[in-house]
Amino acid sequence: MKVLKYLLHLLQLGLIYLVYLMDDLYKNHLGFMRNVSFYSHKVDSSAFGSKLFLLPLVLVLIALLLAIRKRGLESSILLILGAIFLIWQTIFRLETTPIYYLVSSILCLGFLLQLLIVSLKRS
Repeated sequence: MKVLKYLLHLLQLGLIYLVYLMDDLYKNHLGFMRNVSFYSHKVDSSAFGSKLFLLPLVLVLIALLLAIRKRGLESSILLILGAIFLIWQTIFRLETTPIYYLVSSILCLGFLLQLLIVSLKRS
């Protein structure tokens, strides 16, 4: 189990690198920039995009409940990741950050990996 936890933490560190990689790809590759812009505006105008702000709220509530139930470092990290995701969703917008939905999905994936780590922890 400890090996799996360390592997999941390494995946989370890889996700941090992925944010920088996506930003670099967006700035330097025109085809990637066009696709990201097209799909970002498509998601933004859809019904899913208008309700996306609810996702970090639900995830922070889940993290808060798990932090109360299972005290420990992993639960604290989960709560911090949920707060970062919530702050990202409320402060930044698609107009200011062109890779907004890519970073949002990476943060959500990092949260889900940490949720898996917390759920593997014994009570």
